[in-house]
Amino acid sequence: MSPPAFGELPAISRRSVLRGAALLGGLGLLSACGSRAEPAATTAAGGITVQDQRGTTLTFDRPVTRIVTLPMPAASLAIAVDASADHLVGMNEASFTAIRDGIMATMFPRATGIAHDVAGQDFTPNVESILALRPDVVVQWADEGTGIIAPLENAGLKVLGVTYGTQDDLDTWTTLFATILGKPDRAKEMISRSDAALREVKARTAKVAGAAPKVLYFNRFSAGLKVAGPRTYNDFYIRLVGAENPASGPTGVRGPGMVGVDVEQVLGWDPDIVLLGNFDEAMPDDVYGDAVWGPVSAVRSRRVYKVPLGGYRWDPPGQESPLMWRWLSRIVFPGDDGRPLRDDVRDAYGFLYGYRPTDADLGRILWSEVNGGSAGYGQFDAR
Repeated sequence: MSPPAFGELPAISRRSVLRGAALLGGLGLLSACGSRAEPAATTAAGGITVQDQRGTTLTFDRPVTRIVTLPMPAASLAIAVDASADHLVGMNEASFTAIRDGIMATMFPRATGIAHDVAGQDFTPNVESILALRPDVVVQWADEGTGIIAPLENAGLKVLGVTYGTQDDLDTWTTLFATILGKPDRAKEMISRSDAALREVKARTAKVAGAAPKVLYFNRFSAGLKVAGPRTYNDFYIRLVGAENPASGPTGVRGPGMVGVDVEQVLGWDPDIVLLGNFDEAMPDDVYGDAVWGPVSAVRSRRVYKVPLGGYRWDPPGQESPLMWRWLSRIVFPGDDGRPLRDDVRDAYGFLYGYRPTDADLGRILWSEVNGGSAGYGQFDAR
């Protein structure tokens, strides 16, 4: 079965990353089981041919050197696949905000100068701005209607249509990006590493003892409560590490995706652990300091955690998802078995970005200061 979808910065700057991320939070991250679907992609002396996720075939005479990405996660993944920001010439505003104010700006300073006026919040392309960038290809959502693709194609641009939400989708993106960049072996190595991490986490889960704790993920907390229900990527990794998601259980929410709930529902579920996502500004102290949440087991035991934020947000599927699985496994079942997470992050960043994070960098990525008052978080401190 394939897995389903989907030093500390100053507080103002760090939180601006989250405001820029808000747009993607409403996407339902659907699960997928079965054999992995490999994208049609070939590279030959005569050029490159790929089939995107809407079934459209694109051909290129040579590896692309100028890419514009409109979906939020695509910019970060394109940089990781390329191990460079040199070929990304335009991106979504929200992608830019995350890169500018996060660790990506440290690893790839050039990325902060990339154009980011290429689309509106509804992903409607700014065709004039995109044409001025002379892209070889524009990456755009394939499942949001033809209205956001047709203007690009009518202007003579090549559009790589993509969908998002599952690990299989992520692997497909990785393969497509690597192929058009002329680096097909890069995709194979990235996917191989992800598969190995999945096996590792499953093996750890099989060894842990005790009842499965209830873990609740909040996609929104500060301005209306939204939790990850059935068929979300968050539900997948909660179950992957041996926990239960009360929002997808017998008394859970109706319907898949990110679902609005009220306080009474959360109190009824009484989660043992609460995860605060990066599509919202809420921090653990916001939960601990609000009397309404006082009766919740996760608050009484101080097991509320902000999800890490690295080269991209660890909440949805991304090139750093294997790190999310390892982090959550140790949040749910603390233990010093295996390599320290900081070593895993350093290894992954060396491979993905050609960068070795400092202890200060790792503190930023893991929200060490923000999560420092929560139980067991010292296991991720520098040693």
